[in-house]
Amino acid sequence: MKNVLMMSNYNTWVNEHIFELCSTLSDDDYRMDRKSFFGSIHNTLNHILLVDILSLARLNGNEDESIQSLDQILYHEFDGLRMARVEEDRKLSKFVENLDNEDLEKLCKYRRMSGQQGEETVHEILLTLFNHQTHHRGQIHTMLTQIGIKNSDMPDLDVADYLATLK
Repeated sequence: MKNVLMMSNYNTWVNEHIFELCSTLSDDDYRMDRKSFFGSIHNTLNHILLVDILSLARLNGNEDESIQSLDQILYHEFDGLRMARVEEDRKLSKFVENLDNEDLEKLCKYRRMSGQQGEETVHEILLTLFNHQTHHRGQIHTMLTQIGIKNSDMPDLDVADYLATLK
């Protein structure tokens, strides 16, 4: 359980960090097609949020009918996307904080984007969600580096001290 809580807390921190860095970009740099999977930083951030919304809906036993494709742009403006990211991280953190070890093994049944039925444990969905974010934030890291922005995805803290703060 501590690992999932640590991933959730790190996830919130690094998303805030990435958005803070992106807030310093010109709109052209932020939206430029950089030949990554989703093209621009903006599109990649939208994709990450979209998958989180789908995943959290599944974890809560819901479906989100408003999402039609994995490259759908939910927010066209940076500020709206940033606010939605903060809110989704708040919801995700609250969800994780209310879990116990037994909850992690509960099965979630859902409908995939393809229409097929899916079934995974809460733990599997959360690990996939956090790894998915890490994958695409790595792409954003590369795009920021191409622009000349040096950034770090590691908070300046001692891991043992950090783990001691968790439930």
